[in-house]
Amino acid sequence: MIICQFVICLFIALSLLIQPSPGAAANTGVIEGSLSYPSDFIPPDMTICAENLATKKIYSTRNHLKARKYQYKVGYKLAVPPGDYHVYAYLPDPAKYGASYPPDYRAYYSEFVKCGQTVDCKSHAPIVVKVKSGETVSGIDPQDWYK
Repeated sequence: MIICQFVICLFIALSLLIQPSPGAAANTGVIEGSLSYPSDFIPPDMTICAENLATKKIYSTRNHLKARKYQYKVGYKLAVPPGDYHVYAYLPDPAKYGASYPPDYRAYYSEFVKCGQTVDCKSHAPIVVKVKSGETVSGIDPQDWYK
């Protein structure tokens, strides 16, 4: 009986030690936006990346979210540490969808996207996305497939 109680106490103590601290989740922010692709569909393997400009570390997801709030009803959310980022989407195998651009082609969240993606929008420069701890930055749409 004493050994059993000791094991239970040990188990509880260990489980408390390995749980993430409340500050761990608070030390991230979220980048969210809508996805698009110059076709009548959004490729399911489209990958969305956020590159930290200071560390060059890349955070990515292929998890596409379906909701009415997103343009074309498809979006993404990506949790990242606080910092400054460039956000882009890419296809691992563009030829699979009939595209002629190389696999390292990136569709950035850029001045072109923010301007409205019209012929009058001349700049395709990526926009720096500033992420703060505990905040969500929305409307970060990596849709500049037209460079």
